[in-house]
Amino acid sequence: MASTVLAQPGLRPVERRMRRKYSFTPAMDEEIRRAYHLFLEYNNRKAIGACARKLQLPKWRVTRRGAILGLARVKEPLWRAEEIAVLERWGHLTDGVIHRKLKAAGFQRSINGIRLKMKRLRIKQNLDGYSACALATAFGVDGHKITYWTNRKMLKATLRGTERTERQGGDTYWITHAAVREFVLAYPDEIDLRKVEKWWFLDLVTNGRIGCR
Repeated sequence: MASTVLAQPGLRPVERRMRRKYSFTPAMDEEIRRAYHLFLEYNNRKAIGACARKLQLPKWRVTRRGAILGLARVKEPLWRAEEIAVLERWGHLTDGVIHRKLKAAGFQRSINGIRLKMKRLRIKQNLDGYSACALATAFGVDGHKITYWTNRKMLKATLRGTERTERQGGDTYWITHAAVREFVLAYPDEIDLRKVEKWWFLDLVTNGRIGCR
């Protein structure tokens, strides 16, 4: 057992629980480190609670032990301009892939920290491009049509680096604004003007000059 009760005569059960002491073994500390790794690096919010149940300890005792072990990092170091540049360059990819891109560039950030910074900078909202699903909607076609164009190298696209299996449809594409415009100019016969979103299409082909005088 992870806990022991002080055997003092005359104490009621509630008092005994309040005076309970906890001791930690190296194996228990390793379990706590593993739980914090899942929480900090992969944003697994259930990891610490699951660890507490496994060790038969209150969750507050596990978090206190985490603080003693130096695991409970409350605040990450300030972001450098070089790190933000990586986020802006690869923001259309998944958090896990961005994490690897940062690591390759010599920076260490948690998955949760990356997700929060991306949200604060509104990087995903300001991305220049479209998912395959969003582009299919804009063109008024089925998603398989986008796959057809990309497989035949008619439409340039990059994989987003998701972990979707083949059964789930595989990885998804990201297509930049410039790639879509290049495709439209090179293959106009592929476009059914009756189905496209009118103002989006006009903005695309005029390079943002629609409505300007």
